[in-house]
Amino acid sequence: MLVNNRWVRASGNLQDKPISIQFREDWTQAKESGLYGLCVQIAWNAQTNDDSTGFPATEEQARIIAFTEQLQARLEPDENSVVAMMITHDGINQWIIYSKDLDVLKAGLETIPTDNGLYPIEVVADEDAEWSTFIQVHERINSELDNQ
Repeated sequence: MLVNNRWVRASGNLQDKPISIQFREDWTQAKESGLYGLCVQIAWNAQTNDDSTGFPATEEQARIIAFTEQLQARLEPDENSVVAMMITHDGINQWIIYSKDLDVLKAGLETIPTDNGLYPIEVVADEDAEWSTFIQVHERINSELDNQ
């Protein structure tokens, strides 16, 4: 596998609301391979919100975690895609995925079980061979850490 399954987590506040960002520890290997030029962003707008944490309520959070596990299980084994980053903020859960082939990624998404109903997601894809979307968030995290 081009990347391992170790994640780095950063959390804090953005616009007075909690934010959690997780990214692959060795993401640079995937970027530098030059194989993953498509950036796919999946957004899940939570229907519930826990006022004490700012994150989705426990039941919905369990579905989001299960969806995340399915993303990795369905998209990564053949190394067509890398789930590179996950962001949770203000009721929106976002995954940033880099892929070689959009059709293969779509086929993988279609194999995710929907036993408990369809997932409330929106998917957009763009060319991003330089990983600009990922790097923009990653650099922001690093600058915040440097300022602490």
